[in-house]
Amino acid sequence: MGLLRSAATVSSFTLLSRITGLVRDVLIARAFGAGPLTDAFWVAFRIPNLLRRLFAEGAFSQAFVPILGELRSQSDHDKVRRLLDRVALLLTLAVMLVTVLGMLGAPWVVSLIASGLRSA
Repeated sequence: MGLLRSAATVSSFTLLSRITGLVRDVLIARAFGAGPLTDAFWVAFRIPNLLRRLFAEGAFSQAFVPILGELRSQSDHDKVRRLLDRVALLLTLAVMLVTVLGMLGAPWVVSLIASGLRSA
């Protein structure tokens, strides 16, 4: 029953996230309409959204969660804590690197993500 409850909790929060995202999109469209500033916002919003999908919802979480669960069932708390510390450090360094590269290559990244936009 614990697995079913956990799945229901995750599903409920995912649904809530999708609903609040829709409300956000409607409010932004209502307040700002269609225009270059709104387009710039959506382009800028795609990059962190992509990282969230990759790390929180994507391959990383699908690969890491089973490993963490197995380690928790077979090892002591200190070993699990060391793994979590290492993974957190690695993710922090990776995000910092991606941030620096994104800042340096911002024009290229924007043209890649939003190739149809014209300069304002």
